[in-house]
Amino acid sequence: MTRARLLTCVLALAVCAPWRLLAQPASRGDQAPLQVSENLRRVWRQDPLTAGRPFPAVRVVEAPSGEGCASAPFPASGTLVLACPASNEILVRRGKLAALRGVFGEGAEAFVVAFGLGQILRPPAPPAPSAPPATAGLRAACVAGTFLGALPISEADRRLVLNNALSAGEQAFASSAAPQLGTGPQRAYALLSGMGGTKLDCGAAAMARLASGSENLEAFLATRGTSVGIDVFCRTPPTCPRQVGFGAALP
Repeated sequence: MTRARLLTCVLALAVCAPWRLLAQPASRGDQAPLQVSENLRRVWRQDPLTAGRPFPAVRVVEAPSGEGCASAPFPASGTLVLACPASNEILVRRGKLAALRGVFGEGAEAFVVAFGLGQILRPPAPPAPSAPPATAGLRAACVAGTFLGALPISEADRRLVLNNALSAGEQAFASSAAPQLGTGPQRAYALLSGMGGTKLDCGAAAMARLASGSENLEAFLATRGTSVGIDVFCRTPPTCPRQVGFGAALP
């Protein structure tokens, strides 16, 4: 092929087929959380407390930042996910999400986005004198659990996704985040409470008890892993799946 003919072909492609370039799919790292977000959006639209609110934009970024996150309510979670109430966004750190997904698959994605939703809906209030600092973070995790428990997925998938979400929530953050987000086992227990698997609700009193260490986690820790199955989810009254405001009205 002559140089002139090659140049003609290149120009033709540039003029006639730009839609092919624009239609290229996003990277795998961006596609998966978007699918999870769509499932969580369906839960959001069906819950009485959130149906009338705009669903937050979920963006996968290299490093969470921006004016809308200048006063993020849970900065300790910024190594993975940052909730930005001012801009109604959830910013997910691409590299950390990929690492967590490599271990826990779809459950990791579900936890990350749901935890962002919980943080936006349950920002820290002025702490009560006796409330442990991690109370608000555990309430956000519990709210996240209500979203996860109501995911529109098959029962066959539910066991794996919810178990992996619990594990992801337990291991997603360094111990240095515990003062704001609770310890790993406490976060997992809060998630399970939102799913309906414990007697706790998502209210301040229940999550303060969990944050203070008053809740006995020994039995829970002893059954973590593959033995925690679908039978432990949504087994506690009043109804299952639980609604977002389970235990306390949201602001």
